[in-house]
Amino acid sequence: MDPITTLARMLKENENPKPVSMSTGIVISPPPNAQIRLNDTVILGNNQLVFAVHVLENYEREIELEGELKFTDADCGTIVNAAGTGSVVSLNVDTTFEAKKVKSTTKDTLKEGDEVILLPTADEQLYFVVGKAVRFE
Repeated sequence: MDPITTLARMLKENENPKPVSMSTGIVISPPPNAQIRLNDTVILGNNQLVFAVHVLENYEREIELEGELKFTDADCGTIVNAAGTGSVVSLNVDTTFEAKKVKSTTKDTLKEGDEVILLPTADEQLYFVVGKAVRFE
């Protein structure tokens, strides 16, 4: 093949770059000294990984809750008074609730053997760990 044709083919190949796609990996060791197996030969270390904060232990998030409590047990308890013992048939309580500035802290984190979802940068030198993978088989 002549050099001009070779150059033309190289230029044509660069017009269609390989698309970056998500993949999964297996946690070999969890954070803070993380290692994730990308495939049979590639193991990613901390310098190649960026973690979404929600997969890390002790991630704290402020949340607000509101709703209504529902009591499903018809027996609300027993009362004892001077007249004797009886059952409480109903409670006169407000069942609506509101909780502001509540903190939620995750206690679970990535563990050895977990499958994680990885999103590589275009040059595949850095991988974002976006979450745990779950498969329904």
